[in-house]
Amino acid sequence: MNNQLKFVRVGMRNNGASVKLKLRWDNSPATCQIVCDALPFEGDMWHAKYANHEIYTLLPVEEVFGKDPPKEWLCMFPAPGDLMYIFHPDGLLPPDVWTPQSDHRIVDIALFYDRGNNLYGPSGGNTGNIFATAYDIEELESFASSCLDVWKNGFWGERMYVEAAD
Repeated sequence: MNNQLKFVRVGMRNNGASVKLKLRWDNSPATCQIVCDALPFEGDMWHAKYANHEIYTLLPVEEVFGKDPPKEWLCMFPAPGDLMYIFHPDGLLPPDVWTPQSDHRIVDIALFYDRGNNLYGPSGGNTGNIFATAYDIEELESFASSCLDVWKNGFWGERMYVEAAD
């Protein structure tokens, strides 16, 4: 019998909005395993400037996940409902967040909630692993409204979480 977790829930701790996503063991088994082993986790939430319709949290790789997964089901143009593990090469993050001399690496756990996204920023292109996708389009659309509200009114103090879901 397969006991793999099938779903995760991503949400905003203060806002109360959340969305259920299907883990994609078929395309990103190593990423799903590393993420599931770390559940639940959360961090300060941010809204993208360059990628467009993205909320994310930055987490220390070793402390939360143990290690990075291999690159699998890589994407540079995420679709609505894609949850991604985005690798950060040297120089991509500001020095006060992470530098090559830091004793820890940072990963971007990002949810894309609408169309028109890309992972091409001022430092060039970047890719990440898609490891979960939207399960219910109406629930994603409702969550997207909450994400837009955060974009318009600010995300100060908001926390993004990822946890197991039924």
